[in-house]
Amino acid sequence: MNLLLGAAAFAASPLPEGPGKKTLESACSACHALDVITSKTWDRKQWQDELAKKKDLHLSREETIDLVGYLSRHFGPKDRGKELVQEICSFCHGLAKLQGQTYTRSEWESVTKGMIFEGAPVTEEEYSLILDYLEKNYGAEEK
Repeated sequence: MNLLLGAAAFAASPLPEGPGKKTLESACSACHALDVITSKTWDRKQWQDELAKKKDLHLSREETIDLVGYLSRHFGPKDRGKELVQEICSFCHGLAKLQGQTYTRSEWESVTKGMIFEGAPVTEEEYSLILDYLEKNYGAEEK
């Protein structure tokens, strides 16, 4: 691939910031267009396996760890529960409000029902996905 074309692709569609971004830009853009990478939704193991096949990359252990983390975080499977929390909950308050919160599932049910009562537009399916996400990421043991 022409390096100028690769650089133009990155300039036209910037990558999210974070550890691993520079490695992606320098190591991967020599052979791949940006959309080849950003169109994937692979999990951590799939990204690890793919990078293991690329013997000519010559990345350090740290670069590989950062790159796999970056790719799986930004180009991994989407978590619909997380997306709903980001879209719906942030409508009224910032997501920083979640930091440090550790509620049981039943406590999250109560909080979420309160938000729905206040007008949060949530379907039954979305309610379940939101609870799954909150329990997984901000859950506490049932008392």
